[in-house]
Amino acid sequence: MRYFLLVGFIFCSILASSQLTELVHEDFKDNHLGWYEEADEKHSIRVKNGYYEIIAPEGGWMTYIFPFLDQAKDFSFEATFTQTEGSTDNGFGFIWGYDAATKKINNFVVSTNGYAKVYSSDESRKDAKEWKQIEGIKSLGLPNKLRVEQHKGIMKFFVNGKEEFSIPKLPWYSQAIGFVTYTNMRLLIDDFSLRSDVQINLPGDFVKGIKKINLGSGVNTPYDEVTPKISVDGKTIFFARKHAPENLGGVEDASDVWYSTTTDGMVWSKSKNMGAPVNTDKVNNIASIGQDNNSMLLAANNDFEIFERTTTGWQSAGMLGIRYENEHTYFEASLAADGKTMLFAAKNKKSLFYNEGRQEKDLFVSIKQSTGQWSEPVNLGPTINTSSNEASPFLAADGKTLYFASEGHPGYGGLDIFMSKRIGDSWTNWTKPVNLGPEINTFGFDAYYTVPASGDVAYLCTSAGGYGKSDIVQIKLPQSVKPDPVVLVLGKVLNAKTRRPVQADIIFENLVSGKEAGEAISDPATGDYRIALPYGVNYGLHARAKGYLSVNENLELVDIKNYTEINKNLLLVPIEVGEAIQLNNVFFEQGRPILKPESYPELDRLVAILKDNPTMEIELSGHTDNVGNPNSLVVLSQARVGAVKDYLVKSGIAVSRITGKGYGAAKPMVKNDSEEHRRMNRRVEFKVTKK
Repeated sequence: MRYFLLVGFIFCSILASSQLTELVHEDFKDNHLGWYEEADEKHSIRVKNGYYEIIAPEGGWMTYIFPFLDQAKDFSFEATFTQTEGSTDNGFGFIWGYDAATKKINNFVVSTNGYAKVYSSDESRKDAKEWKQIEGIKSLGLPNKLRVEQHKGIMKFFVNGKEEFSIPKLPWYSQAIGFVTYTNMRLLIDDFSLRSDVQINLPGDFVKGIKKINLGSGVNTPYDEVTPKISVDGKTIFFARKHAPENLGGVEDASDVWYSTTTDGMVWSKSKNMGAPVNTDKVNNIASIGQDNNSMLLAANNDFEIFERTTTGWQSAGMLGIRYENEHTYFEASLAADGKTMLFAAKNKKSLFYNEGRQEKDLFVSIKQSTGQWSEPVNLGPTINTSSNEASPFLAADGKTLYFASEGHPGYGGLDIFMSKRIGDSWTNWTKPVNLGPEINTFGFDAYYTVPASGDVAYLCTSAGGYGKSDIVQIKLPQSVKPDPVVLVLGKVLNAKTRRPVQADIIFENLVSGKEAGEAISDPATGDYRIALPYGVNYGLHARAKGYLSVNENLELVDIKNYTEINKNLLLVPIEVGEAIQLNNVFFEQGRPILKPESYPELDRLVAILKDNPTMEIELSGHTDNVGNPNSLVVLSQARVGAVKDYLVKSGIAVSRITGKGYGAAKPMVKNDSEEHRRMNRRVEFKVTKK
């Protein structure tokens, strides 16, 4: 029986060459990047003592990888083969272009009794069929260096540095390149090299020595771990595990959602199954975890099902409302940190190179509108999408740095991970994708990239080495492929009187544009919330919950340039007569009663409270600092109260429900002994006078 096996990635180094770029050089010092290994009583294949050792059974052995290679351009590959045992009258060497479905193949092999052959399944190629006796082949136990090169459409084949065959280029039936033995023997392979006329767009500060750190047995198992989603604080990772006995449906269950936690980012707890109702005995495909850790999305029926954390556990909260079509076997999606942007990979008639017979996906985006509805999906365009497969998009918390996997952009083979940045506000205008480099990308499977808010590390899946078929690993990011810095805001939402946790919706708004910048919900059991925001903007945030007055705060992040964490508890006041609430995000022109536009979102929320509670009446109060004539300050504060009242009335609130008074500097919150304190004293408040 002949075995056809996919091999993982080999160690890559990028070197300059006068003609070709060396994509790969492997010396087999170890197997930390995951060559395929297997053994039984009749055969074995493993990395051992500085070689890739194949002990082949009677039927021989074949093993191959799928590098990125433009077959029309120049290329070369070479390796050293040493046969130490077995039959000397049958071949070993290279295969390429092998197609498992049709069994079509090309190979270049030698035997240690002095023969060589170039072979192709193309029946018309009579020049690639017969064995040829040559003098340069070394005998059993000695190394033979084989080289295949293509230059200007001519293929040449070398044995120990001497050209032995020269023929027009052969057809390829797939991207495969690998090794073959025709019969039982022990074969040692070393010094494999691949060069190609391809330019890979690498990071500007590309460095060697990036280590893939396996998350360990707490997370990884002999089964597939895929689609990791790291929380914004980097402390919890959610992922899918395929066909594990502990899945709700056992080994027949194609995918369940699991999670693991860490305190230091290095040691991960033993993973736990999310259980029902998140998991069923069917496929459970996690699309996203809310950055608050209190909501998640699972792909379901061409939409997304929302699950939210409650006091009794996770519960379904219905469907998200994005409608998409997907003709591909697989589907990946990721909700951005703002909670308003969904990216996904799918095949449908909006794919740029749609072909009904091909399994390839494009990346799309859908945006949540002010109405709460989601837009029609938009294709990300030709800078991102190719005629080959794109997969596993992830938009960093900065809202513009996209990581995705692709088979179509120049890389190292299989699915490579790329980075691109959005230009302006468009979703179809992107920078040229950057390949993350050969120490992150392999010839195997590399995808499902996810980054916490800090941006220092990333998590991804790789088939290279580890505990099983696909493992989750951590890498430290070079500066050029990091997302832009963000600010992580975290804290608790509490009842202002009892200090008990409150489950609330938390909305962040850009105070300049008035647009929502993000949304989160707090944990009903602890009140915890967290959200990541791009720096360089001033934000308003408010928390709202039924039976409470919404609390509104502002965050000045214009001058922050590096990753920062801000702790901010939000106190919600129960709606009761006599309760006074400060309107923190109401701003006026200097010394004048004219509202600035960034005040409108705050006042619109007050309008919403009054409309939700149609019998409620309020009293507005205006306050200033103590700089200026006291009488003038009273007049100014009264005029500002009038401006707020006019805005509410124009927004549909009956004038009879609103009273107001200006107090000038008579009721300071704090002493007017610093500019910061004076700023705090300049404010507008409202008090509930009737419930």
